[in-house]
Amino acid sequence: MFFRIYALLMRYRHIAFGSLPRIISIFYWPSVQILFWGFFTDFLISNNSLGVWSTLNIILSAVVLWDVLFRGQLGLSMSFFEELWSRNLCNLFITPIRGYELVISLTLISFLRTVVGLTPAIFIANFFFKFHLFELSFYLIFFFFNLLLVGWSIGFFVSGLVLRFGHSFEELAWAIIFILLPFSCVYYPLDSLPIIMQKISIVLPPVHIFESMRSIIIKGVMPFENIKIILFLNFFFFSASVLFFLRMIKLSRINGTLMNQGE
Repeated sequence: MFFRIYALLMRYRHIAFGSLPRIISIFYWPSVQILFWGFFTDFLISNNSLGVWSTLNIILSAVVLWDVLFRGQLGLSMSFFEELWSRNLCNLFITPIRGYELVISLTLISFLRTVVGLTPAIFIANFFFKFHLFELSFYLIFFFFNLLLVGWSIGFFVSGLVLRFGHSFEELAWAIIFILLPFSCVYYPLDSLPIIMQKISIVLPPVHIFESMRSIIIKGVMPFENIKIILFLNFFFFSASVLFFLRMIKLSRINGTLMNQGE
């Protein structure tokens, strides 16, 4: 009996600790929780003059907009992984479908899934908490599409890694968003972070989006210099991720690894 238990334990140890993404997901989650709630609590304590309703509005706005990024990334990644799990990716590339057509299709289905998923959530927040996301006016549309671009960039990057390194990297589809969470300043301002984390955060588009959101809600002013930064960073990361994804597809076809993808 003990040898059989030991054998199973060795098997599960190998599954849990046998790849870098799974190790990251095991060790990173507790650290993320401490960092996130620590910075968030510090922000609330140092800004207790905002009032309950202003604070609630900031939190709910951040929750909804963060979910745009999360749903956008997950909607794209899961749609692509469905092709891998069903071993249909090889069949797709037997057809005349080109790489850029797959990219466009994945972004469109991600957009639809995000809109359908978030619409009832916004109405629920409005009904129960008198939350008015549309107070962000035109900038809401700007934030929405730019957060989708961030999600798509992450989705294409993760999908490319799965094509290159195999299914152990699927863990990143869930973990990478929360790896970025403490650096994205979703619920607290950039200056709440230590200097070393600020240097990392400043190159991430979500930071400038959520800083702009808080500026509109608290001060009623949109920092226009952030618009250029957001557009530039999103263009760079999205272009790089799409090129990386298409490159991984090309390498998979050359190496014949498309046939090995699947459950």
